[in-house]
Amino acid sequence: MQNTTLAKMTNRLWPLAVFFALGLTACSAPPPASPTGTANAPQCEASTSLATVQGSGPVSPLADQQVVVTGTVTASWQQSGQLGGFFIEQHADGQAAALFVQTETPRVEIGDRVAVTGIVREHQQLTQLDEVSQLQLCGKAELPQPYALRLPVTTKAELEQLEGRFVSLPQALVVNGTYLLGRHGSFDVASERLYTPTQRVEPGPAARAYAQANELKRLVIDDNQAPAATEIPYPSPQLNASNTLRSGDTVSNVTGILSEFNGSYRIQPTTELNFVASNPRPAAPPRNDDRSVLRIATFNVLNYFNGDGATHEFPTERGAATAADFARQEAKIIAALAALDADVVGLMEIENDGYASHSAIVRLTRQLAAATGAPWQFVRAADGQFGGASITNGLIYRTDRVDLLGETMTITEGPFSNRSRYPLIQRMQPKGTEEAFVVAVNHFKSKGSCPRDETDPNANQHDGQACWNAARVQSAELLVEFMQSQPILASTPAQILLGDFNAYAKEDPMTLMSQAGFHNRAEHFEPLGYSYVYDAQAGSLDHLLVSAALHGRVLQQHHWLINADEPPALSYQGYSQNPDWYAPTPYRSSDHDPIVADIQF
Repeated sequence: MQNTTLAKMTNRLWPLAVFFALGLTACSAPPPASPTGTANAPQCEASTSLATVQGSGPVSPLADQQVVVTGTVTASWQQSGQLGGFFIEQHADGQAAALFVQTETPRVEIGDRVAVTGIVREHQQLTQLDEVSQLQLCGKAELPQPYALRLPVTTKAELEQLEGRFVSLPQALVVNGTYLLGRHGSFDVASERLYTPTQRVEPGPAARAYAQANELKRLVIDDNQAPAATEIPYPSPQLNASNTLRSGDTVSNVTGILSEFNGSYRIQPTTELNFVASNPRPAAPPRNDDRSVLRIATFNVLNYFNGDGATHEFPTERGAATAADFARQEAKIIAALAALDADVVGLMEIENDGYASHSAIVRLTRQLAAATGAPWQFVRAADGQFGGASITNGLIYRTDRVDLLGETMTITEGPFSNRSRYPLIQRMQPKGTEEAFVVAVNHFKSKGSCPRDETDPNANQHDGQACWNAARVQSAELLVEFMQSQPILASTPAQILLGDFNAYAKEDPMTLMSQAGFHNRAEHFEPLGYSYVYDAQAGSLDHLLVSAALHGRVLQQHHWLINADEPPALSYQGYSQNPDWYAPTPYRSSDHDPIVADIQF
C-alpha cells in the first residue's frame, strides 16, 4: 500500500485560536470621521483597495500590515462549526478582488457592505484579514455576478488571481477523490477522470508533463464546515452507507467562493450541488459456468489483524483498534471475498502470526468457508511466521477446485530480506486435469518512507515512480529469475504472478516483467482499469500477470471497483464518527480493489 502521509494532511480553512474584540457600528450612511482621522474608527471608504492587498503574486505585498478595506459580503460562514469568517469582494477601477476576513463576530450577512480594519496575514497560502479591530456596516449592495471559471485553466496564476472571488463553473465536473470527505467534508473534482501519470505514460519527462497537466484540471470542493463533522452533505441529503459519493461520479451547479489552502485551490459552495451517480457500484463479475475455468484473484485486505496471540488482544500493531472494529472490518472483507466467487485468492497485508489455530489466515479461511459453504483452505507457507514483517502474503484456495503440488517456495535474498515481502510461490493443479500451474503472491516495497540521502538509488528520482523504485526493480528481477530458473517451476509453463507490486502500469518493474514474458491481460479487457486512487488520481498498484502459456486462455480479467472509488469514511473505521456510514458490504472493505481473472484449463 502506498504511503499516504502527505495525502492525509489537514485540508481546511479553520479559525485562529484567538479572536479579538471588535467594535461594530451599524449605519445606513457613513458616520463622521473621528477627530484624529486615524484608522481606529474606519469609514465606509477604504484606505486600501482589496486589489492592493492581494497584489499580483502569491503573497500579499502588505503582509503583517494593518489596513482598512471595504467590500460586499459574498459569503459568510461565521457560525460555530464553520470556517470562522466571511468573504468580501470589491470591484473598483476596472479591477475585481476579494479577501477572507477571519472573525466569528460581529455577524454579517450576504449583501452587506462593510468596512474592516485588521492585519493582513498569509495563512496556509491564503491571503486574509486577521486581528480585526473594527468592523462597520455600511448598508446593502448588489452581489457581483460570479466569475465564469472553466477547467482546465491555462496556468495556476489564473486561480491565484481569483483567490477569494465569487465564481461559477458552467461545466459538469468529475469526482476524482474522496479521501478527505469524512474528515473534512471535501472532495476532489476535475474536468475529466485523472490518472496517475505513470499509469498512462513512461516515467521521466512524459510523466512530469502529465502531472503538470493534471494540476491544471483539478479543484477541491469543500463543505464550509469544521473538521470531523458527524454529517457530510455530499451527496445530498447526506453521506451514508447506501448513499455514497464515488470517484467517477459527476457534479454540477458549482457556484461559490474560490479559496486556497496549502497550494490547493478549492470551492466553498454557496448553492446546492447537483450529483449524478455516473459510476455506480458494480456487482461482482459474472462467473463462467464451465468447470474447466478457474477464477484466480488478488486482494490486498488492508491489515487484517485478528488480535495478538491466542487471547486476541487489541489494539495490534496494525489494523483494527478494538475487537468491535475488527468484527466490522472482517464482515466487509468476508463479504467481498464471498462475492468474488474465486477458486484461488492471493492475499496481501494479512497479519503475520503463523498458522496455528489462533492465526489471522486460519480465522479468515474458516470465516470464508462458513459464509460460502465452500471448502476453503490456506497454504501453509512456513512452520511459523512467513517473513520477518508484521504483515505477510497468503494464499487460499477451494479444495474442491484445485490440489496443491509440492512444497511452497519463496525468495529471501536481496530486497525480499528487508523491503519487499516474501513471495509465496505454489504449484497447483485444477481438479480433473493433468495440467499444473504456478501462482506467485507478491507484495513489493511501498513508495513511502523515502531515504533521506538524495544520492541513494532508492531515493525519489522525481520521474513519477516515487521512492524505492530500485528495490522494486530488483524484486522483479529476482522473481522473474526464480520463476524461470528453478527446475520444477521452469518445467511448469503456466505461471501467474499476482499481488500488490506497488508499481503503476508503465513503471520499471512492470515493464521488466512484461519484457520477460508476463502479460497483463487487463490491458486488453479493461484498458483504463485501476485498483487504487491516490492524490485523486487512479492507477493500478495491483496486477495479475500470466505467462505466454496462459496468454490466450484468459477469458476475462477485471478490477472489481468496490474500494478505490469509495470514500474511506465508509470503511469500518468510519463507524465511530457516524454509525450510518457503515454497512457489512464489500464496498470499502479495503483501499485496494481486487482483480479477478477467469482462466481456461
